[in-house]
Amino acid sequence: MTELLIFGLFGLVYGIVLQRSGFCFARAGFELFLLRSREACRGVLAALAAGTIGFAAVAAWRAHSGLDPQTHLLIIPFGLGTVVGGVLFGLGMALAGMCAAGTLLRIGEGYAVAWLSLLGLALGAALDPFRFLPEGWKTQAAGVWLGGRIGLPAATAMMLLLLAALWIATARRTQSPGLTRGWLIPPVVGGLILGLVNAVQSAYSAPWTVAYPLSLVAEATSGRLTHGAVAAALPLLVLDAGLVAGALASAASGARYRLKWPRSRQQVVTTLVGGVLMGWGVQLARGCSIGGAFSAFASLSLSAWLFLPALLGGAWVGTQVVRRGL
Repeated sequence: MTELLIFGLFGLVYGIVLQRSGFCFARAGFELFLLRSREACRGVLAALAAGTIGFAAVAAWRAHSGLDPQTHLLIIPFGLGTVVGGVLFGLGMALAGMCAAGTLLRIGEGYAVAWLSLLGLALGAALDPFRFLPEGWKTQAAGVWLGGRIGLPAATAMMLLLLAALWIATARRTQSPGLTRGWLIPPVVGGLILGLVNAVQSAYSAPWTVAYPLSLVAEATSGRLTHGAVAAALPLLVLDAGLVAGALASAASGARYRLKWPRSRQQVVTTLVGGVLMGWGVQLARGCSIGGAFSAFASLSLSAWLFLPALLGGAWVGTQVVRRGL
């Protein structure tokens, strides 16, 4: 019971920070490919940097204590499925206008269309057309921890240098007037907070991931659902519920909550289709923008080096579709 309460509190913090800062992978994707602002992009980079430093500290502390430094990290197996899943997730994220965490955030903020994204995610997990393919097609290698391959200091430095280069590159674009209006916390500050809180969660139990509970849907529809799977996913389900509650409380306290209906029939369709594509992507890549990108990158998991570029590629395609109104 104590563990569930703690995960619920983590969820509350995530929900409040997400709602107050405008931190969102989907928003960062739209900025990167359609807008001149880079505030949300830099928020993501700040989160990755803070998470990388925090996770490295946790791993170093565990190694110093004689424990396995990888135990509380998210090291994901990878292969062709990581790339295909990343592309599908990025495409779906752009079509829906929200990622998995953004879906929960929007539900808390009162966006009715976010429920369609959540429904699409569940349908995608349940009706995954790739489930019948041999596992070897999707995953060719076990998870690789770069901290173990090239050393924790070297791997951490490599990640931070990459993020620094991306930070400098984003500084070349100017901010669109009024884009950050309404964000009570700058996205960069929000990203730093999320990265540090994720590191604390990693030290306590396991890194932040949003879409893992979708595995329950897939296992239930295939008749493989076990009590062990439910028990493993329950804390993360509570965290997801806490995220919605935190976003709701934050929006309501700032007089920003109101029920918002879909703008058009096209938005209903694209959001639902986007959710399905994200559900497929999660099943293939074994992670979403939070687990497969944010937490895996900070964990120094080699899988993130495949998933992140693939996600960006899919997001680019999705933004072109949205821009042309297809």
